[in-house]
Amino acid sequence: MIPISSQSPTLPSHNSLNYELLSLTAICGEVPCACSSHLTASESYRKKVVTSLTHDKLLRIFSSHHLRGYRLGVRGKRLLLQQESERFAFYLSGCSDTNAIKSEIPRRIRLHRIAQTYVTMLNAGAMIYRNEKPPIFSPAASGPFRIEQPCFYDSREMKEAELEMLKIRGSRMAGALFTYSRVFAVYNSMESLPIFEPQVEMRAKVMLEQVCRTKISFNLKASGLLLSDNMDILHTLLARSRTRSLDHFLLNDGYEHFYFLTNNSYGETLLQLLCCPEITMQVNAALLQEFQPSLPNSRLECDAVDDSGAPILFCYLPDIPRLYRFVSALDLLNSTGILVCFDFQADALRPLCGDNIELQIIDFQNFKARFLPFI
Repeated sequence: MIPISSQSPTLPSHNSLNYELLSLTAICGEVPCACSSHLTASESYRKKVVTSLTHDKLLRIFSSHHLRGYRLGVRGKRLLLQQESERFAFYLSGCSDTNAIKSEIPRRIRLHRIAQTYVTMLNAGAMIYRNEKPPIFSPAASGPFRIEQPCFYDSREMKEAELEMLKIRGSRMAGALFTYSRVFAVYNSMESLPIFEPQVEMRAKVMLEQVCRTKISFNLKASGLLLSDNMDILHTLLARSRTRSLDHFLLNDGYEHFYFLTNNSYGETLLQLLCCPEITMQVNAALLQEFQPSLPNSRLECDAVDDSGAPILFCYLPDIPRLYRFVSALDLLNSTGILVCFDFQADALRPLCGDNIELQIIDFQNFKARFLPFI
């Protein structure tokens, strides 16, 4: 074992990229090297940080079967346990996947999936560290807890709920995101199409909603959140529903709302919108100035209508079941409609539109300047 002497490296300051990368590696077990590009846009700075951490043996690079990831070095683990045990002991003790890391490809991919989810949550402003979040899943804590800032709990933290753990064993849920008014079951399919085992995921949903009733100061149905590496996955999910048997968990039987976001700066911004319904209401109000309110007894579920009465769906926050129902209903009725989306979403949605659906596109940069000027 390597002793820590006065000449050994010290723990980086909290407001540095060095600390961010080191701490993410601690709570995830292994962070894919590609994730570091989402923590800073500067490649030269990123290389400098990684070189410094590996030179000081706080971090090491593990490469096998074409997967490259960062793992804690001996000194890094010891520093974190000695100086910030409250924050990291849960991950760096026992025989957990984040401490006794296995080399099997499926296990490493799961660690990478959760690490990528953590980066998206962190960049969107969610609290991720245990000493900063209410202990919602701790069996020793009774609650109810008040959520003042968005908080993300990974699947291992959720399994603290002891007997409830059996309900989420086998679930592909990466974790749960709590805001002051909503809770999201978070999935991350990365570059692949998501695969759900409906019975398992329904049990996980029941457990999550039970936690809301007993530990949180609100009683609402959970929503789903699917993260992916690119928008093309959304197109494929909706396109295959027309030609293959439906993914009933995703489109019908799972969560009433199941949002689709990408693991990049676009998705991180949209995630902030999901966490701030007040801003979403402002965006919808601004859009409604261009249209007419939808009729309460309309045959179609929509957000507005144009002057001719054509239904309009605001899908800049893509809600997969709602989008599926809208497109399917227009096909069934042989009717026309309008989808309102951001410019970066248009290419994925356009092939679904055919001749009966028009896209109206929001300039993403103009949107940010108007509604999120400080982000």
